[in-house]
Amino acid sequence: MNISWAHEEFLWGLALPALLLAWSIFHRRRASARRKGAQAHWATAGFGGIKQATRSSTRPPKVLLCCSLALLVVSIAQPRWGTEEQTTFERSREVIIAMDLSKSMLADDIKPNRLERAKLVVEGMLDTLEGESVGLIVFAGTAFLQSPMSPDYQILRGFLDDINPSFVPQGGTNYTAMMDTALDSFEQSDGMADRFLIIISDGESLDSGWQEKARELKEQNVRTICLGFGTKDGSLIPDGSGGYLKDPQGAVVLSKLESRTLSQIAQITEGIYREASVWVDLATVVEETVEKGRAALKEREREEAMIERFHYFLAPGFLLLLLSIYLEFPTLPKPRTLKRKEMAA
Repeated sequence: MNISWAHEEFLWGLALPALLLAWSIFHRRRASARRKGAQAHWATAGFGGIKQATRSSTRPPKVLLCCSLALLVVSIAQPRWGTEEQTTFERSREVIIAMDLSKSMLADDIKPNRLERAKLVVEGMLDTLEGESVGLIVFAGTAFLQSPMSPDYQILRGFLDDINPSFVPQGGTNYTAMMDTALDSFEQSDGMADRFLIIISDGESLDSGWQEKARELKEQNVRTICLGFGTKDGSLIPDGSGGYLKDPQGAVVLSKLESRTLSQIAQITEGIYREASVWVDLATVVEETVEKGRAALKEREREEAMIERFHYFLAPGFLLLLLSIYLEFPTLPKPRTLKRKEMAA
């Protein structure tokens, strides 16, 4: 039988009951020798042999106590033998929302505009979450963690109400910087959670090298949910002063949904891509992503584990301890009150 111990170092504690038993036997023999010497002395003095038979002379004292301590020490060391399939841990969820704040997100081909619709979708998801840690990354030409991972969604809602393209002064859409920030944020956790990166963007990206970062996300067990906001027909981008954004040549910029980058990110990380030109139930999309990776999760959550057997020693140890207290420890006699009898006059 293969036995393992959760705390093998506690087995050194078995030396305590062994030493206690040795001391008890030595003390008994020493007391017995003294008693025999006293009896010989009184016999020589002419008082005859004195012999007292007590219960303590029939067995070594404190044997039950030593056995109970040994059983309790073995129980604390947590012996294990035999195996069973069990769930080794409960997986929590960590969600990071990466919100594109480039100026193209102000296009109104989705009403009221792409950014405001994205905020509503995220709000709908937050209403359905229970205890998940959620963080918020805002990105355009650069990226930073706006709201750290937390189960307090009121903080995140406060940021959602206020964010706009002015939060990120550098224009453009830099997916590489966004993924770098996400990887740093996930690394703060213990790695035992289901990790999701929700990318909300219109897909217009001018940077390169994001493929390598996407593969790093996959290595870190991060699955992406990419939501493309916008339409293929596109729309003009308001400039905030009543006109429309123009390129350096003076031509009005027409922004369209570019789904290729987002769909490739989802494919590399084994995630999901959805177009959000119509309403998207983000909470349902998260569940779909979980189901997509369910087989792999089951293999990681269930494994053969050795069975804890400490209770086989704990209960007998306590029982022997109670018996030891009752049988092996002397009790003081109860005090008695002596009443004097009054003599008759």
